[in-house]
Amino acid sequence: MNFNAQVDEMLTALRHTHARLLAPVDHQQLLLPTDPEIFVEDIVNYVMDEWRSDLRKEGHVLEQNTSWKDPASHYPRYALRLAGGDVVDILFSGTYPQSLFLHVSKAMPGQGFSDAKAVQVPLLVSNDAGALLYSILGGLKEFVKA
Repeated sequence: MNFNAQVDEMLTALRHTHARLLAPVDHQQLLLPTDPEIFVEDIVNYVMDEWRSDLRKEGHVLEQNTSWKDPASHYPRYALRLAGGDVVDILFSGTYPQSLFLHVSKAMPGQGFSDAKAVQVPLLVSNDAGALLYSILGGLKEFVKA
């Protein structure tokens, strides 16, 4: 399966997640937490847990790499095992609260992230999980269209 097809597989489950999580924004909680760990736990991990559920329904497995710890950004890293056996690395990066990026890379056996088969998507740093999900969905759609 080529890299674009792998990203398209991810989008299928992500569309289901997006449809389930559409909810009105609570305008009383628009301020970002000062602690990046709280942002990761409350927003990023929530979105990824919901996406994991929809990926599982499609036969894919999303696992957080708990040994990965970036003290500068606090953002997590994941491995997505697609139903066909391919592995895609998913990494969040950036400097909280200024920036957030999603890196999706085709895993190469015995290597780390591969720039040869990778996409970087700028994401919205927001307390709204739906906004984060929408920016992931929009960025990956743009990549697949290109």
